[in-house]
Amino acid sequence: MMINYQGEDFTETEFYGREILEAIQLTNKFPTPKKVLIEMLEEMIQEQLDLIDKEELNHYIHAKK
Repeated sequence: MMINYQGEDFTETEFYGREILEAIQLTNKFPTPKKVLIEMLEEMIQEQLDLIDKEELNHYIHAKK
């Protein structure tokens, strides 16, 4: 599935990767602590829940444990 964002087409992976990088840049903390990255990723997952493949989400939750 392609996602159109600001006139550009991205795959879901590219779009989520871009969202993660933007979140990191907004923290102005480099390197960004793992805990902060996980919190940002979880917040992004909640915001995008309707777009995320449920099986992929379950893999992420299982891998996190």
